[in-house]
Amino acid sequence: MKLTYNDGTDLQIQSASIQCDGTLLIKTVSATEEDLRGMFGDTLKTKKMVVSERSQTVGEYEGYTTLEGITKYTAGIIGIILSRPGETVAEKMDALIKENFDLKEQMEMLKGCILEMSEQVYQ
Repeated sequence: MKLTYNDGTDLQIQSASIQCDGTLLIKTVSATEEDLRGMFGDTLKTKKMVVSERSQTVGEYEGYTTLEGITKYTAGIIGIILSRPGETVAEKMDALIKENFDLKEQMEMLKGCILEMSEQVYQ
């Protein structure tokens, strides 16, 4: 498989797939960790990436410009984890924490309303 960057350069890869958390995982053995950090750290280069196999496009990934991390697997395979701006794992966690806090506030307000209504009913 071949990954073609937005600037027209290529990288031989083993796989590219969207993970359940919305991140893009690319696996390769074709470059060092330092080289990969440079390649995937370039937001212009990663703005659009096309994966092809035997001259047929098997995947297109747009907007995955935030390098989340690099993982080393056995047999020299290196995994690159990318996300879209505003959709990083940390940003999603922050949004969920805020949503949880807001829901707790609403729940307390509803409890107060129910108590107040039940007091009026029993009077």
